[in-house]
Amino acid sequence: MTTNNADDNGVPILTTDDIELKAEEVISYFDRTVLDIPQRTPLLEIIKELNKKYNVAFNCSLPLGATKYGNIILGKTQLKPKGIFVDVSLINDPRFHFILAHELGHLILHRFVDIKKTGYEEQELVDTEIDFVTGKKNLKTARDWIEWQANYFASAILIPRATVIQAVIEKQKEMDIKRNIGQIILEPKQYSVSDYKEIQKQLVLIYNVNATNIEYRLKELGILIDRMNLNVKHVSEFFATEG
Repeated sequence: MTTNNADDNGVPILTTDDIELKAEEVISYFDRTVLDIPQRTPLLEIIKELNKKYNVAFNCSLPLGATKYGNIILGKTQLKPKGIFVDVSLINDPRFHFILAHELGHLILHRFVDIKKTGYEEQELVDTEIDFVTGKKNLKTARDWIEWQANYFASAILIPRATVIQAVIEKQKEMDIKRNIGQIILEPKQYSVSDYKEIQKQLVLIYNVNATNIEYRLKELGILIDRMNLNVKHVSEFFATEG
């Protein structure tokens, strides 16, 4: 992947499908069976193979310090020479695999990017605004886009789209759910929440990630339709406001 198709800041222009395909390409190179049946992605094994075959440095036994804004650095990617580092504090943390996958995403997607030219290092990573119409985050800076791409890659490689729908359907059949097979409609009803939590728990065990990772991934793929927080009053007030 080159940076020919990049924005004015040098950040690669990638669709979600571009990133999905890149994650699947990496998985296929190391273990094609991961895309055949629901199972854990052998991420540590992949990193070790990268170290062995391509001299990609890897270390998760050292503290990485903090940014100039005072935030703890949980993970770090080095492009020249190539390396992936995770803070020692995450060794037994549920976030470990996602952070590791996130840093691998930087290495795969951004290895040809001139980070200094993007202004990445001068931009603080903060919570981005949510667009009312789309429900998605407004990505404004080069850093926003770079981090979003790495996050999406992490989700795609840890919870492959090729198998997660299969895993959901298998669990629904086991639970004798007959409606909306392959999709989860989450509503403010006890049975709905209970069913979703049971499916979510199963996916956490299969993919070795945390519940939040599962929730975001299911929403990304349109499998989870969340109707828990529909604010009818807010919507009516929005349309009633004069422009």
